[in-house]
Amino acid sequence: MGGMPSYDKASGKSLSAPLYAAGWDGGGTKTTIEARAEDGTVLMRERFGSMNLNSAGESSVEATFRDAIAAMRTLPGGLEACGAVCIGSAGVSNPEARATLERLLRQCGYPGPLLLVGDHETALAGALGSPVGMVLIAGTGSICFGRSSAGETARAGGYGHKIDDEGSGYALGRDALAAVVRAADGRAPRTLLTQLVFEKLGITNLGGLVRFTYAPETEKKQIASLAPLIEQARDAGDEAAQAITVRAAGELAQLAGAVARTIGMENAELAMTGSLLLHDNGLRTETQKSLRNQFPEMRFLAPRSDAASGAALLAWEHLQSVRHER
Repeated sequence: MGGMPSYDKASGKSLSAPLYAAGWDGGGTKTTIEARAEDGTVLMRERFGSMNLNSAGESSVEATFRDAIAAMRTLPGGLEACGAVCIGSAGVSNPEARATLERLLRQCGYPGPLLLVGDHETALAGALGSPVGMVLIAGTGSICFGRSSAGETARAGGYGHKIDDEGSGYALGRDALAAVVRAADGRAPRTLLTQLVFEKLGITNLGGLVRFTYAPETEKKQIASLAPLIEQARDAGDEAAQAITVRAAGELAQLAGAVARTIGMENAELAMTGSLLLHDNGLRTETQKSLRNQFPEMRFLAPRSDAASGAALLAWEHLQSVRHER
């Protein structure tokens, strides 16, 4: 590579060799950006504000874009040396959200090639170091995404906590609360989760539990914060926690199984990521066990990197496709 790229004003395409591409992992609380040279050298990796238009609002997202672009201007060759940007974010399937994100980026001065994808796509590329394979994500929510070598894609899950997100941190937190009230009613045996949930929430009775659960200020992430109690109780031999784990693992295996069957990836590489699967070894092991029973040739890998790294990889791939179109 060499030289700073210039851009055709009409198309926004780089007319000379770029020095780097940038991947943006846009989240509800933070946006991580990785700028990478074509040889893989990481030139910048920084965190900025939210990119969630629903929770943060357009003015806050605009501030995130301004700060991010200002940081990219400090890289070798400045902003003009950026060959492509890939933004991975939840909600980009909404045409209005896509249009707003592109408008903000252009207003901040970036004229070049842009790829907007769902954060599950950047998670796949980051986890496997390639856009081909499968990724199963369980954090506050849950989703599985896969892409075959032929370019076929499929996803399962990811429809939000009100109608979906089974096997997620939210689902485990919700099930912990349910186990407590069921045990209190005598519908189920006593469980260590009662003590652990009461201590975590700083309450002493079911009234406090109900107030927490239905308080307007209680958000899904607060319910999800109870998920680690499942692991704690399970490791102590609690039957309710074990049953919750097995059920959650089955739900996560269903997500991956649906994707694998849809695009013929029964023997593909599958990375498991998201805060819940990364930190709860028992849940991860139980999920792998369930999947092995269905797909003996499926291969399970630890994630190599994160969604920001995946976005940077996809940015370079997008640049190659733009070059090919010329």
